[in-house]
Amino acid sequence: MRPTRLIAAVASVALASTCFVTPAVAETPAATARAAQPGFRVLPYLQKPAGDSMTINWISELGTPGTLAITPQAGPDGKKPPGKKQTRTFTSEPVYQEIMEYSDRELTQAIAGLEQGSWLLANENHKHSIQVDQLKPGTTYAYTVTQDGRTFDGDFTTAPKSNDWDELRIIAFSDSETEPYGRIEHREWELSQVNPYTEGSDARPGQGSLWHQTFGSTARYGQFTLKYPLSQDIAMRENMATIANADPDLILVAGDLAQGSGYQPGWDEFFRYFAGEHGTLASTTPLITALGNWETYAALNGGYGTDADRTPAVISRNRYHAYMDTWGDPKNPQFKDSYHRVDHGPVTILTLDSTNGIPDERVGQMLSGEVFSGNDLAMGPENITTDTQGEFTEDSYDAGFVEQFGGTTADSDLPNFNPGTEQWAWAEKQLRDARAKGQVVIVQFHHAAYSNGVHGTPPNRATSADNQSGVAMRVYTPLFEKYGVAAVISGHDEMFERSFVDDDGDGVGFMSYDVGVASDGLRGEQYERAADGTWQPIRFNTRSEWSASADVPETWTTDANGVPQLTDGGLHYGHLQMDLRKTATGSELTLTPVYVFPVLDSEYDLVRTERRVYDDVTTMQFDKKGRVIG
Repeated sequence: MRPTRLIAAVASVALASTCFVTPAVAETPAATARAAQPGFRVLPYLQKPAGDSMTINWISELGTPGTLAITPQAGPDGKKPPGKKQTRTFTSEPVYQEIMEYSDRELTQAIAGLEQGSWLLANENHKHSIQVDQLKPGTTYAYTVTQDGRTFDGDFTTAPKSNDWDELRIIAFSDSETEPYGRIEHREWELSQVNPYTEGSDARPGQGSLWHQTFGSTARYGQFTLKYPLSQDIAMRENMATIANADPDLILVAGDLAQGSGYQPGWDEFFRYFAGEHGTLASTTPLITALGNWETYAALNGGYGTDADRTPAVISRNRYHAYMDTWGDPKNPQFKDSYHRVDHGPVTILTLDSTNGIPDERVGQMLSGEVFSGNDLAMGPENITTDTQGEFTEDSYDAGFVEQFGGTTADSDLPNFNPGTEQWAWAEKQLRDARAKGQVVIVQFHHAAYSNGVHGTPPNRATSADNQSGVAMRVYTPLFEKYGVAAVISGHDEMFERSFVDDDGDGVGFMSYDVGVASDGLRGEQYERAADGTWQPIRFNTRSEWSASADVPETWTTDANGVPQLTDGGLHYGHLQMDLRKTATGSELTLTPVYVFPVLDSEYDLVRTERRVYDDVTTMQFDKKGRVIG
């Protein structure tokens, strides 16, 4: 963790208020966005972290320049670095972001119970981005950003040298999928049909119960299913507060940041948690993100688009690029922020773009491999899958890019991930380089390659085939094993699962996690109906070693007022905490699945949340060259 921690503070920051009511979506006469206000629309957030550099971004509604003042506070030894001219000052050059404007549909959207358009900000977005170079590794810097007379004070610590560190903490999650509707929406809360309760536990409340009346219900696999007691908004706030208390060095978000990147209110909500009224974690901790399927989705502005018009998907991806700044691939700048590398002391983080593969596949229409049955042991060269995106083809996306931005299809920002592509060559080069430098390597991408969730079965499985399965990303497994990757972080299935992958059989492999439990769905294993009519888990992923939905039964007891209460267990929102510490022989990585447990009173009002840890804490040992040894 960082040697010094300064608390971020906000002074006179004008941000929109929120309210919590039951919504419905409709179109009504157009609302008007509020008038542009001075100050910050999005507070400063950290990007492109390095040992000698940091990028600080913020968004304003007025197009006036802002200033950044930065001062070193403490070096690796805890002492203030020497030097007469300590404070450096920069002036921003704001750039208007037309791509972030509200659409007519967003301006006319109605959510029942919310005042029309009350979640909208001004229809003005000016991005400020300052890359500060010539910084010193392992040094804490205080900074002040001033915008239109409003100020924000924060701090950050640069990456340490790879040979000068003691311990690091990285926290990862996925599938926040923020939107205004999430302020009151309670999502499905699946219960294992194989291992639902601990011995002696009461059962969940049923239909007509106080829980049902308070939070609602849905149906999963033909079964009555309660909804979770925390709204998406409260879940995100509590999860982020728990993460902030852990004081991480880096935050990984493995895709699906907003409920449709082409839906601007979703981004407004996202930054309220990361750099706004609900939290400022991204103002003090660098944010490292991946593209997910929702980063190619425009929600009410056209979804994924159509074969005749893919501009909704194009706009969605490029709105993500407008917010996020990464080191990218210098040999292929057209791909922008799609895939990238960050080195933080002894750790290398590779972020891949898993959103499209070739040949294109679509369930029942385009399949690159033979149809098969069974689990993943039945997959071979004749039926390996190649794509994660059955909603559009590479050609239709590229045509939409040209329609939206001009140029040629060679200018498209959509990379593919398969062998022979630019991204594949880049990834192998980075893996080779990181291994040569003795780094501990972590990889993140959105579509979980190893999952027993709803996206765990490939598009060419005979039954329960999925159009957005991550199975195609298994093509990277030989590379990950060859170059000694420690852990792969993904999401997409909105569950908490750990797999161990050792396909070459040498006894040394990598951990693969689905951490899609930020604040959206809480889904369990994928089921299909057996011959006797019962629902049985498919368990396509034979590498799975643990999941919260399958291996953590719930414990229910009745409180003093006769009200059933969950006291432990089950699937909850949370995150993966990764702690790396130096040892005499190298280093040790501890991977801790954390969940945020809701404590309710007898009327099912939230009393507090508690940070708890699932019983699946794992450790990995590395030698001094960053190679996994146990």
